[in-house]
Amino acid sequence: MSIADPDDPTTGPYPRGALGHLRILDFTALVQGPLATQILGDLGADVIKFERLDGEWSRHWGIGNGRTHGEIDSFLAFNRNKRSVAVDLKDPATRERILALAEEADVVVENFRPGVMDRLGLGYGDFAARNQTIVYACSSGWGQTGPYSTRPGQDMLAQAASGIHLFQGTRDLPPTPIGIGVADLFTGLYLVVAILAAISHRRETGEGQRVEVDLFSCVMALQQQEITYFLSHGSIPERPTRNLGAVFVTAPFGTYATADGHLVIAMTPCPVLGEALDLPEIAVFDTNEKMLEHREAIYDLVAERLATDTTANWIELLLAHDVWTAPVQDYDALMRDPQLRHNGLLWDVPVGAGSAAETAPTFRTVGSPICMSRTPARVRRAVPHVGEHTAEVMGAGAAASGERRSNHQS
Repeated sequence: MSIADPDDPTTGPYPRGALGHLRILDFTALVQGPLATQILGDLGADVIKFERLDGEWSRHWGIGNGRTHGEIDSFLAFNRNKRSVAVDLKDPATRERILALAEEADVVVENFRPGVMDRLGLGYGDFAARNQTIVYACSSGWGQTGPYSTRPGQDMLAQAASGIHLFQGTRDLPPTPIGIGVADLFTGLYLVVAILAAISHRRETGEGQRVEVDLFSCVMALQQQEITYFLSHGSIPERPTRNLGAVFVTAPFGTYATADGHLVIAMTPCPVLGEALDLPEIAVFDTNEKMLEHREAIYDLVAERLATDTTANWIELLLAHDVWTAPVQDYDALMRDPQLRHNGLLWDVPVGAGSAAETAPTFRTVGSPICMSRTPARVRRAVPHVGEHTAEVMGAGAAASGERRSNHQS
């Protein structure tokens, strides 16, 4: 079955982007899978997102339930540079159309619970029978097999089971999750790496393959230093009683209140910081062993001094002494940050543009942090409305059939 090429504007020597030769069949929802396919789309891949007739989960639920131009903000955040196809995956005719599309696709990505795609007749074996070079990428909560494989998989669950909760906060607090979805986000990045590695292998050998990542394993990979230490020594240090940032680090590493806000200090020898702050008492702690042993006393002395002046004044003085420091910024301050503006990381992305991108409403979001001199990441397609491209990809008959089923179900 033929798929129409994306309508990419011609800019630069490689207008379709570094991955413009790839076509992705995307069966993902929520965060880690959509993030991965969005990254591929930012770099030029033609991403075809298959959704339920009423749209995937994150069209109906997200952080704060905020909406912009009729779409949930969480969906907008992870679904630019994609085409949307709304179908009933249980319908045999739809399944046959999808398998036919796979004959000229490069990658299938899915993050259902293990076994769901196989039961739908859309597992790796089904696609490989139609296209032996297909790369079939799976993301799950716990792994495709094993004692937890059928459990619900979610970011905080993976954080808790992996032990990373034990590194957040101070000693008097209960185990605390990281406030953003690091399991989802890190797993999405690993999923991209796995896909591109499989594509590289296929280029050399002509072989497709199945690749897998899971939240649990990827959060453990986040802790390589800490787990390596534990495996070597059988224990980890207790969390500090003050806000020093991490159980393994020495003072003065941590967050400090100033007269009008907060700043952080990272790996800085106490003699250097003592000179900058005119604190000879801490300058005597001149080895890592001493800075770890006395870290809370050091923290108290530094905290008392930093509370006497403003964040801006301290940042200027500390940087002049080559102290590793930065202000703690809220989002209002971040949006005024000159480095953020210089890096061009905020993109205006259209929503449901169809063929009239110049008149489509836009929202502002974080763009790709990847800089490439010849094939830059950029917005090639709007965030689609549900089913916006069903007829384009599947044929007019499929779109009409899907609309009838959707109306019947409602």
